[in-house]
Amino acid sequence: MAVRRLAAWVLALVTGVSLAGGRAPDPERTKIDPAVTRIDEQAHLGNRLDRAVPLLDEHGKPFTFGELLGKPTILVLSYFGCDGTCPTINRNLARALPGVTRFQPGKDYQVLTVSFDRQDTPQRAAEFIRQLQSEVPGAERGWRFAVLADTTADAPQRFAKQVGFNFFWSRVDKTFLHPNVLVFLTPDGRVARYLYGTAMDPQNLQLALIDADWGRISESKDAIFDMVTGACFSFNYAEGRYQPNYALLTGVAALLFGLGSMGLGLWAYRRKPARRPVHAH
Repeated sequence: MAVRRLAAWVLALVTGVSLAGGRAPDPERTKIDPAVTRIDEQAHLGNRLDRAVPLLDEHGKPFTFGELLGKPTILVLSYFGCDGTCPTINRNLARALPGVTRFQPGKDYQVLTVSFDRQDTPQRAAEFIRQLQSEVPGAERGWRFAVLADTTADAPQRFAKQVGFNFFWSRVDKTFLHPNVLVFLTPDGRVARYLYGTAMDPQNLQLALIDADWGRISESKDAIFDMVTGACFSFNYAEGRYQPNYALLTGVAALLFGLGSMGLGLWAYRRKPARRPVHAH
């Protein structure tokens, strides 16, 4: 059983797909192919989420998704009754966000964790928050937790499919099969980027927030910094992470070297003493 649980965690870390309860599926009984949870990024990047989606916070207070818009949002689709990867991805995100120095939570961006389990309640959300706060004090800053106010059977699927998030309840394993992913949304609610897995890197989070915030970079005093940073790193879709844009960096280095050589040559030429004319006697 311990080996099976370890296999589930390795699957979650490497592929970003897991059983929400942290248990590995029994290959002889489970009929769900994990590949069906794969997100079709090209089909969903740029999608605008429905502003009218009704939500309830941990106090049972209603609000709509559209009320949160106006700044970049990190959307986390989780399951508050989960005892495996869902708490892990939220906890690791909370621990990594202090390393995002360019943006301040609540002021420059926000995090929204929404349950995809229609049986979750505001009370469960409150308990989930208390557990997170006990492990990462101050984690709730700039962070909202919610359940869907619409309790119809297909409401969670309708909300999740807007960002390409597919999940399934396994009656055999008694848990959800779903991808582990952060969805970065622009200030107007469009899908800008996906980051996969439960391990969190502050640099990747910051670069994804820059991507999400790109629409209002020109109005920021840090616009040049953001543009340079965003250009020097590119997103690797195969690996689901940012990496240096080697082609651009090589080109810039070559350009700077060429300009430097020209400048040095011009400086040396101007420093060269003029040859005096030779007069015939």
